[in-house]
Amino acid sequence: MGKKRIINRQIFVAYSYRLYAKRDYRKIFSSLESIYNVKFIFADEKITNMHIMQKIISYIQTADYSIFDISGWNPNVTLELGFAMGANSNWYIALDPDKTEMKEVPSDLRGIDRIQYNSFSDLEDQLTILLEQLYPKREASSIDNYLETKREELIQFLKTQNEGLNIKEIAQAMGLEQRVAQILIEPLIGSRIRTTGQKKGMKYHIVKRGPAKGTKYRKKQHDA
Repeated sequence: MGKKRIINRQIFVAYSYRLYAKRDYRKIFSSLESIYNVKFIFADEKITNMHIMQKIISYIQTADYSIFDISGWNPNVTLELGFAMGANSNWYIALDPDKTEMKEVPSDLRGIDRIQYNSFSDLEDQLTILLEQLYPKREASSIDNYLETKREELIQFLKTQNEGLNIKEIAQAMGLEQRVAQILIEPLIGSRIRTTGQKKGMKYHIVKRGPAKGTKYRKKQHDA
């Protein structure tokens, strides 16, 4: 949310340094930088002659977007978020509810669409989805709406295939990163999509209505 500006492919990230180990937390962002050709900026990465708050304000103003991880409800992150909100910048909030007393979070923030995660792997998935929305030329939407739309596109695409496809083939056909394609597929397995093969050789097929040719059923045993 916020005003439009020239795209610099830079995203400012604020989080509680006391809550997470620096290397573990930032590794997530580093792995995504090369994939999406984007630079994540952290306040302590560059030494300047500016006051720390002045430096942070300059980062927020020049970045395309800012992500404020309010997990733990850190006062410094809260202050930076307040500036971004007041400056009408483009910002998103991230939150690990297991590390946050929700009663401390203002009610007007609780209802905002956010990056909610419970593990670093979960955070990486959510960031991947967000980056897919922010930089490709498509209309902005909520994360849930994006996933719903892309999953329906995936289902319709697989319906046109005579044979199963592996994850790489699906990603290439739909113009997605493989990780995004995997995020889309996983919740559909067993209900809308079936698999054959294992690991790298696994292929995905649409689940057709009615029993497949050659399907055998065992007669259900009833207790006497």
